Parts: sequence; C-alpha cells; structure tokens
Amino acid sequence: MTSRFALPALTVSLLASVALGAEPVKISVTIDRGQDLGQCFGSLFEATSQDGSLVVGAGFQNGYNTRYRADRHDVQFFIRPSDGVREVSVEELPRPSKTLTGSYLFSRDGVVYSTYGGLKTWDPKSKSWSESKDVGGTHETMRLGSGQLEFGNSTVAFNGRSILDAPEKGSYQLFFYANGHLCFYHVDRNDKPYHFFENEEDGFSRLYACPWTPTQPRVDLSRAVTLRLPVVGETTFAWGQLGRQIVTGSNIGGFYVFENGEWRMLLEPNLGRSYQLYSTLAFHDRLLMGQYPTGRVFEFDGRTISDQPGWPPVPAGVSGSAREAQTTLIYGGDLMVGVWPWGELWRHSVNTRKWQLTRRMFDHPELSDEITHPYDVENRGNPVGNLWGQRVTSLVASGPDLFVSTSAKSPFEWDPQSFPFLAPDKWKSYGKVYRLTIPGHLAAPTKWTDEKTTLQFTIQGSQIAIHQDGRQIAETTVTGSLGEQLRKLERLKNLTAGSGIYGSFGGVSIEVLSNRQD
Repeated sequence: MTSRFALPALTVSLLASVALGAEPVKISVTIDRGQDLGQCFGSLFEATSQDGSLVVGAGFQNGYNTRYRADRHDVQFFIRPSDGVREVSVEELPRPSKTLTGSYLFSRDGVVYSTYGGLKTWDPKSKSWSESKDVGGTHETMRLGSGQLEFGNSTVAFNGRSILDAPEKGSYQLFFYANGHLCFYHVDRNDKPYHFFENEEDGFSRLYACPWTPTQPRVDLSRAVTLRLPVVGETTFAWGQLGRQIVTGSNIGGFYVFENGEWRMLLEPNLGRSYQLYSTLAFHDRLLMGQYPTGRVFEFDGRTISDQPGWPPVPAGVSGSAREAQTTLIYGGDLMVGVWPWGELWRHSVNTRKWQLTRRMFDHPELSDEITHPYDVENRGNPVGNLWGQRVTSLVASGPDLFVSTSAKSPFEWDPQSFPFLAPDKWKSYGKVYRLTIPGHLAAPTKWTDEKTTLQFTIQGSQIAIHQDGRQIAETTVTGSLGEQLRKLERLKNLTAGSGIYGSFGGVSIEVLSNRQD
C-alpha cells in the first residue's frame, strides 16, 4: 500500500496487527516530526471497519479560533459511524467568572484554561475553576518542541528569554509562528480611523514574516519579509496554515499569503464592505475559514477562496444577515462550527455530507427573523446595537469531551441597571461553559521527542486508548450505540497513512503497522 501524499523524505510501511475476538485492535504509528518549526503535523492514519460502518482515524489538529490557536502537540483519536448518527450529552459547568458576560477558553498540555477575569484552569476532579499562575489571556503561549513561546504586548519570549522587543512606534499585534517564521502585524493608526495609506507619518499597517528558529538568540528584523498593507489599521482575527503557506485575513477584508519567501495579496481590503475571517481549520487538503457576514465556512485550496453555500445552513426562523462562523473544530471525526448571533453549534457529518444543528447554546430569546440579533429591540439606544448577540466563543477538545463557551459581543462587567430586560439571571447565559460529549473521540497531549516516537491506538471492546512509546496517555469508554458497534469490530480495511481529515502529515517520516486488513 502506498501513501496518498508526497513528501520527499516520507516512508510508509503497512504491516497488520488487528487481532480477532477478545484481542485488541492496535494501530501503531511511528513518526519523526523533525525539528519543531511551527509546522502542522496533520493526519496519521484513517481506516474503515470490515463492514464499512465505522471510520477510524487519528491526527494532530491544525486550527485557529478568535482568539486562540489549537494545541499543535495534542493528538486526536476518533471513531465515527458512517451513517452520521451521533449521540450527544451536554453538561453545564460552573461559570469561570461570576460577573463577566463572556468566556474564552483554550487548552495547553491537556489543561483547559479560561482567560477573561483572570487566567483559570479547569479541575475535572473538583469540577471547579482555580486561579493559574501560567501566562494566558492576551499573553498567548504555544509549545515549540520542548520549549514554550510566549506572545506578550508587542513582545515575544522563548523559554522566558526575550527574542523580540516592542517597536518604538506603533505596536506588534497577533503573533503567529509557523514554518520557521514569526509572523505579526505592525500597526500605527496615529489615533485616526481606518483609512487608506498615504505616508508613514500618517500611520501604517505592515505584515512581517521573520525567519527564526529556537537555536537563534533573537529575531533579526533586518531579515524580515514585509508587506505594507493598503489600509492603515489593518490587523487580523485569524491566522492559518495550509502546507507551506501561511495565510491571514485582515479585519478590513484583505487576504494575504506568505509562501516561498514572499507575501502576496489575494483579496484587497474594502472599507465599504464587511468581510472578515474569524477562524481557520485544516480539513483534508484545504483550509476552511469561518466568515462574516455570511456565517459560513469559506474554502481556500492554496490558490483561490470560495464560498460554500449552506456550510452551515441558516436555521429556520432567523435572519440570514450579519452571521459569523467564529469557531471551527474537528471533534469525533466530524466538523463542528459555532455561529453568531444566535449561538448555534453545528455538526457536519463527513460521510453523509449533511449538516445538523447540534444545539443552540442559549435558551432565550425566541428565534425571530424580524430582528438581526437577539434583543435588538430591547437594546435600542445603546451605542453598541448588537451587544447581546450570542457567540460560541470557544470549541476546545480535551480528552473525550468538547468544551464550549459563550459570550455577548464582548465580555464585560454585568450592569443590571443598564439592561433590566436580562435581569435577574438571563444575562448569566453569556459567559457559560458547557462540556459536550459525543462518543468516539479521545485527545491527549504528546511528549515532544527530537527523533522518532511511536503512538499506539488501541480498541478493545468499547474501550479506546492512546499510548506513546509504551506509556498510556489517555483512555475512555465509548458509550451508547457506537460502543456496541465497536464490540463487533474484527478487522480494518482501506488503511491510509499520513492523509485524512486533519490534512497531510507534516513531519519527516511515518510508519504505520497493522495486519488482517482486507
């Protein structure tokens, strides 16, 4: 069997080890990820059950939601039914903040963090949030090899050592490290509204791609590849990666691609029309991007951007305007999308190619197509007219679960005097966190190794587990009808290495061991 993707140094070998009866089904994947330069590691394998009723796969997610990037070192293992039927359970968790109207989450090293109102971590044993001393909130972090990059206010540090200082003029915004380059926006609005560039003294926005590796003591700005942007004040809500390409969509509608050592503009910014990208997600061989004002995920194939009508659809009873796909994620082997302004959580079944509204994350107000956002009428006169639109701000996979958070347009201190129509308790729907579970998903943080590492994915009855180099790093029981299907699993077929829903494998080499495949 040969791999479906081409990397010069890639070697793929397939040898079976799927046992029958009470013996567990095992898929062993040995990978060399190479030097960690912020690349996407992508898919490890995918296969189907002997009768085609199940799809089994694993990989590393490549996603970015406003505001946080998915943990690149977190491996995911999924089993999904081919008929697209999934069972969903939802548990409401304690609010991270008692006074804020919003919550944002991210995960690092298997820990779920809440950012606004002070950085906090979720303790699954006590089912509570506790204060964290780690850096978070506006100071985003990412694992890089065995170290950690920290993005501060116009500054960057690696393992506590400063590698980039703040500029003398303006600010550095929205850092993103990928493919050996530190990328960011340098913005100086000169205290003026957005306007087209005239001269440096009048203000500017500039994109940077700075070559840097962890072996270098500092970022050398003299080596940076830069692009002056057409609109002063341009910045971004989301970065993304597709293979060797780094992409960013600006808040003014520009779309820029860094590839082969140069920036190019794919879409020009437009001050008269809204066009904003709020999330990116590698999905097979393309990049999905959550868009405003359609509320759909657009597709980037490396050359062109295209709208995808009905991805996801507009539910009956609401306006089709001013919609935003803020959050995207692969969970349980399916695509999940969170949509403003009615707090919708959608699931796309990869096999059936159908969308299903998993649930609305708010139970008020009633849906209406006579208004654009919830509480438009009650909130009339407020300078922020869409203040009480309903966001699905975060989709974070951790272990077998999916953490979902909500917010108003922005998290702020609740004021009962200003918004009596949400008193005394309706406002608390903004800033909630839910733990949603769809059987058939397991995620775990992996330990970084400079050379090869072996990940083993095991199915024994309804139990699934992940091991790294012989040590178990995660396990769970698959419940419900999917668990019953797993107990009947005897062999795998159609095994592919290094390709699948998470995109192409992005390391140096991969070896997948299996047997008894049809």
